Amino acid sequence: MNEPELSNPNSSTVSPELATKLHGDDKAIYIRTLFDNISTRYDFIRTLIFLGHTSLWYRQALSDLDLKAGDKILDVGCGTGESTRYLINRYPGINIEGMDLSSGMLNEARRLSPALTCFEGDVCAIPCPNSTYDFVLTTFTFRNFPERNLALAEMLRVLRPGGRLLILDHFYPQKPLWRSIYTFWMRRIVPQIVKPFIEDLSPYRYLAESIINGLSVTDFKLLLEHCGACVLQTNTYTGGAAGRVIAVRQQENIELID
Repeated sequence: MNEPELSNPNSSTVSPELATKLHGDDKAIYIRTLFDNISTRYDFIRTLIFLGHTSLWYRQALSDLDLKAGDKILDVGCGTGESTRYLINRYPGINIEGMDLSSGMLNEARRLSPALTCFEGDVCAIPCPNSTYDFVLTTFTFRNFPERNLALAEMLRVLRPGGRLLILDHFYPQKPLWRSIYTFWMRRIVPQIVKPFIEDLSPYRYLAESIINGLSVTDFKLLLEHCGACVLQTNTYTGGAAGRVIAVRQQENIELID
């Protein structure tokens, strides 16, 4: 089945279900516009949707990384900068930069932390030389990337050989009970939670569908291995609603898979 191609991926006629199937420039335009539009309310509404668990998942996933002063780090899809700020506070002396596709999200990150170093960029064409960073991470963003294989290849490319890549994301729970609860919460309850705060519910319906139709932890492991990385560790949190994968770049040349 061919992927959908749209002349106007910003249109309100793009359903959340269709948006999860977009790729390339269409996906990039849709995602940039979506996050630009919700950037000033993003943190507040995300806290409501996940009942504060995202901050807990950050602490669980980012507190044991053994980063050292002087390490150069890239936070891909840094959004409003919560993960970037957490790492700065947790590991004094690191050199960390945030990158995001949405200028609105970056403006909010700079408002919250004026000293934050961040720049606008597309994960499918990271504007940095090969082997620039010791550590690359992306948190709760992978489902939004325009081309997942190219995104992985690019994140591995800018890592030095031996550098680590961390992916923290929402996952669709695998156990039937947790899956049923999660589906009901995201599709039925979340729209009612956010309705008093935002007129257009489509961004949050997209969020639900992108998680429900997203990759599993096993899928991430396979993709990383095909891209030339070695998976070191996987963890899941809160019944599998979130999880992380940590991999190491092994080889000098990272090849993109079809």
